[in-house]
Amino acid sequence: MRVRSVTADVDVGELAKELAMSEQDLLVQSLRSFIAEQLRLLRAEKQARCARFGVTSLEEMDRLISEGAVEEEEILDDFQNVDYLTARIEHLERLLETLQ
Repeated sequence: MRVRSVTADVDVGELAKELAMSEQDLLVQSLRSFIAEQLRLLRAEKQARCARFGVTSLEEMDRLISEGAVEEEEILDDFQNVDYLTARIEHLERLLETLQ
C-alpha cells in the first residue's frame, strides 16, 4: 500500500519492514496513536470548559444549573460543548478498545 502526502510517498509495506513489523500491526498502532492523541485533545478541551465553572464533568455542570448557582444562559454554550465532547470521548474510547 502506498500513501501519498504533500511532501512524499510512503510505502507502508517498506516502512513496516524497516520497523520489523507487519503492515497490519503498523496500521493498528498508527490508528491507536492517532485516536489517543485525539482523546488527549478532546479531554483537554473538556477540562478547560469545565474549569470555567469549577467543575470536572457534565453532571456537575447540570448540578450548578439545578441548584441555581449559575444562570442557564451563562453556561449553556459550555454545557452543550461538554456534552458533545463527553459523547465524542466515549465513542473514541470504545474505538480504541476495539484496537487493543
